[in-house]
Amino acid sequence: MLKKTIFSLFVFLFTSLSFAQEKIKYFDNNWKETTQKKAFYYRPLPLLKKGNLQLLRDFYMQNKAMQMQGYYADGIEKNFVGELFWYRSDGEDNYDNIYINKSNQKKLSYYFDDGTLWKTVEYGDSLKNGKTVELKTDGSLLGESIYKNGHLISGILGANYNSGNYKRYNKKTKNDESVDLPDYKGDDRNYSTVYYWKSTLKTAVEFTYLNGKLITEKNFDENGNLLQQIDSTSYFKNTDELKNGREYFYDTYKSGIKLAPLFIEYRSYGFSDVKLDYISHLILYRGTIHFLEKHPEKNLYRLTEYNFFKENENHFMRLKLNFRSENVWETLEKFLDEETQLIPVSEIENYSKEKIFEKFSQKTWKNKDLKNKPILEELYFASPNFMEKKLKTPSKTETNDKESALIYLNIAPGKYVLFRENGGYFIPKITGDIIEIPNFILN
Repeated sequence: MLKKTIFSLFVFLFTSLSFAQEKIKYFDNNWKETTQKKAFYYRPLPLLKKGNLQLLRDFYMQNKAMQMQGYYADGIEKNFVGELFWYRSDGEDNYDNIYINKSNQKKLSYYFDDGTLWKTVEYGDSLKNGKTVELKTDGSLLGESIYKNGHLISGILGANYNSGNYKRYNKKTKNDESVDLPDYKGDDRNYSTVYYWKSTLKTAVEFTYLNGKLITEKNFDENGNLLQQIDSTSYFKNTDELKNGREYFYDTYKSGIKLAPLFIEYRSYGFSDVKLDYISHLILYRGTIHFLEKHPEKNLYRLTEYNFFKENENHFMRLKLNFRSENVWETLEKFLDEETQLIPVSEIENYSKEKIFEKFSQKTWKNKDLKNKPILEELYFASPNFMEKKLKTPSKTETNDKESALIYLNIAPGKYVLFRENGGYFIPKITGDIIEIPNFILN
């Protein structure tokens, strides 16, 4: 009897221990179950259970980084509940989805790759309701945010890549369905999104919102020093176009930042003095000018893009310098074709703003398409800031004293090129001036 009891106890303990021991399921890159040797993904078992929910967590075989995590209900893997997170193979956040939570488990937890707690989310009847808490890798608090009936109300949250549109799984059709959020009725919604440097745990960027609209953006270096602050005055009026500053592109890892972000830099100037003293070449094409910058180390070139803006009667030329990818650097041949003309900055005369205006302002141009017709259309310099157009017909004469604004491009110390907002340019080249106004010729 004693032997039988001991044997039964041994079987029970062995069975319990075997069940508790972590097993692993392996998948190929098409998510078909396979052997460890052929696996692309793996899934630790048993899954963490919470009532009728199970936490699904898959990992990449190559580096053991998490591929996704999220809960499903009633043993149906497509019957997702709460938030689902997907990650790239290096651990970078990829995208999120969010499903309603009709289960009895109203507080769901999510984890870092090593199994430590990352985030907890509270739910009401089916939508986020209450507190969401997110931690940094050392267990310290990143932020707490408050939700009401699925709407973010206040607080601080980390990276968020879902649109806020909820889904639910239909067991009959075996498909996801969209769920409409109830309209929000309440006070203003004030909240912030924060990413942090993984190396120092200090804030990398903070976005502050009011009722879903971005109010301020603060960017910091790894030591917590403020790099820039952007608010509504940083943009051209009634646009989302940044005047001056950097547009950073952060790659987040559960709200953490590993590497310095790539960026696009914007520089805006009044038409009276546009600083382009870093360029090496001009490219002329159909009445427009384009600007090439030479790579500091390689025989490659980058194009500076530009746009024109007008704000409170003031004219601006905004330059766009792309530091987002090394792929923006090309060989010189990539920018040239049979219609382009390449001019090195070294071939342009040293002319001040005053001298370049004086040089070209005495000339007039006429519309070549009106030759032998009883109509005369002329262009000439009205002032250092504008060209004027005069249209003469047998019955009347009309003038437009602001036909095109003039832009003074400072392409090197002491060197200026004159550019027309409406197309055309005046370039004092050492070997001979280059003048072009589309459809017009010199009188």
